Amino acid sequence: MRTIGMQRNLLLTLAMLVSAAAVSGTAAEAARPDTDEFLTTGRFAEGAGALQTHLKSEPKDDVARLGLGVIEFVQAVEKLGQKLAQYEFHTLGVQDLEEILPRPDPATESLTYPKLRQIVQEWLNDLVRVDATLAKVESEQTKLPLHVGKVPLRFGGLRGRPVTLIPLMRDLRLTEAGKEDDFIIAFDRADVDWLRGYCHALLAIGELGLAHDAQDLFDVIAPRIFRRVKTPHEFLLEPPQESSRGLFDREMVSDLIAAVHLMHFPVVEPKRMEVALGHFAQTIALSRQMWQRIVAEDDDDHEWIPSPRQSSAINVKVSQEMIDHWLIAVDEVELILQGKRLVPFWRGAPTRGVNLHRVFLESKQFDLVLWIQGAAATPFLEKGEITNPETWQKINEAFGNQLWGFAFWFN
Repeated sequence: MRTIGMQRNLLLTLAMLVSAAAVSGTAAEAARPDTDEFLTTGRFAEGAGALQTHLKSEPKDDVARLGLGVIEFVQAVEKLGQKLAQYEFHTLGVQDLEEILPRPDPATESLTYPKLRQIVQEWLNDLVRVDATLAKVESEQTKLPLHVGKVPLRFGGLRGRPVTLIPLMRDLRLTEAGKEDDFIIAFDRADVDWLRGYCHALLAIGELGLAHDAQDLFDVIAPRIFRRVKTPHEFLLEPPQESSRGLFDREMVSDLIAAVHLMHFPVVEPKRMEVALGHFAQTIALSRQMWQRIVAEDDDDHEWIPSPRQSSAINVKVSQEMIDHWLIAVDEVELILQGKRLVPFWRGAPTRGVNLHRVFLESKQFDLVLWIQGAAATPFLEKGEITNPETWQKINEAFGNQLWGFAFWFN
């Protein structure tokens, strides 16, 4: 009888614990700030603050943590756009950009190259914060439906017209015509890996840029992009002479030639090259994790990147052949970045390749023309196993010869 009583007490205790956990989870869900509402109404700072407060009392609410990471990423994108827009973008003859890049309150001073580097560094700091937030998401049941097309970005500040993804979605026919406002993506645990991977890829690109000194290129080309720029060539900021107009834009052609000529960047912060390599490695690792989770999913709910058994929210099919070949590409890129595979070199005997790992760690400068011509590769040429162009051709064919488009999506 005592044994039966002990078993009964144990079962009651377990039932109470399960019941308490269910009530706690329901309470956490009820109290959770609505990420979608904050995003679609453009109240990013308010939403981030509300989610941070909520997570202090509910630290295991991974849906809220994912929402915070998404809002922080949107904030980072908007802040970068606002900081650049205050120096007044040129539209370069593209009329639609007037709506996308409205005239905000101008900066109190002109853009300089050190200031541009500072803006890029602040962008990288924001991405690091996003990744740190998302890295704490653990639950495999995390899911967050969002109306991504309705999120307004104010690149021109409060005076500017907000921009959404709806026109782009309509132009690319990513959704059914007329249903762009109802477009929903249900972000899940696999998408956490996806967004973290994108953050690391962007961090790698930013670190590569800051590793080099591009002051000379900035002085000549920045006036083509911004109206408020400090350059020693002040005539570049003046309106073109009538005599320069003709069948083609002589100034534009001249500036493009100068840009190619000036793509000679010394490496001034070599440590950043190593950091960039680490970010690319992390992107690869997160891509593998993402696909492991995607192929294990058994639902079909407004998927961002679907498995072959699921449908995508953007009406693009993903086959098992694509996944298999993408993972082959991931493996190949990893070996290249580690220096265990060489990149084919187009000149001389086909027995040598470029060790890209050493390019990251040993480069003293980047010279576009000499890389095209081949001389810049000389210090990094080795004999060894070269990545097979036929492998890459088969990978491309698996994606209908649209590998780079899918790569932009998959990261």
